[in-house]
Amino acid sequence: MPAKGGCGASTIASNLAYRMRRGDKRILLADLDPLAGTLSFLLKIKSNFSFMDALARSHDIDADLWKAVVTSRQGVDVLLSPEVMTEGMSELKDASSIIEYARGTYDLVVLDTGGVYGDWNLSQAQLADEILLVTTNELTALQAVQRTLSYLDANNIPRYKLRLIVNRYDRHTGLSKDVIGAALHIDIFHIMPSDYEAIQKSLMEGKLL
Repeated sequence: MPAKGGCGASTIASNLAYRMRRGDKRILLADLDPLAGTLSFLLKIKSNFSFMDALARSHDIDADLWKAVVTSRQGVDVLLSPEVMTEGMSELKDASSIIEYARGTYDLVVLDTGGVYGDWNLSQAQLADEILLVTTNELTALQAVQRTLSYLDANNIPRYKLRLIVNRYDRHTGLSKDVIGAALHIDIFHIMPSDYEAIQKSLMEGKLL
């Protein structure tokens, strides 16, 4: 979950899913951002189906339907967001049917969300075992983290689920890691260094870092 758009949550989600491949582990990477999903672009894959097709059959999802809506890429199943806006996308409220089916089918499910706000995103946060909250060390992003934490607290999402990821960390352009932890009253789980050129190269080539 990004604290705000542009923090690199989709890049982290996609690379995490592929790095977690071990042996015959079954892994799903799901783009559940209905309005601005980018995994199809990041991974350079296309599909005629999306998670909206799974939602339309939420009461009778089975193996055949699931096989049709996911795309296998290098050993990971990918569930994409819709390529174009369709009716009802802005009114989505509950992702539980997709998540519960995936949880019973895969060893690991990585969800790439559009953010934290609204019923759709909250339903994902409520069902998640862990929430990787992605930010940068820029002031605007850290202010967004403060608001995010307050919102999640108000909606009874327990803090023990949260893992704060500081992405594109650059001590010369934002707050230091010591100041971030003290200001937000939450420990930093992991810091990802800034590597603009490597990221841009991977995006252009559709390859993972």
